[in-house]
Amino acid sequence: MKKNNSFESCVSLAKEQFNSYYDHLIRDLLSIFPKDCKDKDGQPFWSGPKRAPSPITFSVEDPTHVMYVMSFANLIATCLNIPEVRDPKVIAEIAKNAKVSEYVPKKIEVKLPEEEKNNQPPAQVAATPEDDEVISNLLQEIEVSK
Repeated sequence: MKKNNSFESCVSLAKEQFNSYYDHLIRDLLSIFPKDCKDKDGQPFWSGPKRAPSPITFSVEDPTHVMYVMSFANLIATCLNIPEVRDPKVIAEIAKNAKVSEYVPKKIEVKLPEEEKNNQPPAQVAATPEDDEVISNLLQEIEVSK
């Protein structure tokens, strides 16, 4: 980005982030927990408050997508002292030609909270003053019995 300080590079970065947040990460999540995934009890994983997400592909035809890229690109441009562009049509045209990375599936292993609890060693409990007293008494008994 620093080598190419242009508004076009800001738009490319914004489009890349859009793809990362709303497309690529969602696809990764769905590869781990597909829409028909079941939990350990055989119940649907995506139920109740957990709803299965759907990836969103960037489209210059969607005004919300263009506004996201415009806002993000202008934030970056401001930080780099690059003049802002506030025309959605110009942003859409730049975004249409912006080259971004393709989706590459990630190999991620996720443990559910139940699995994490089963694999963790028991927590150590700090000694209390009463424990110190018991230990002192036992040590005295050992000394006396010798």
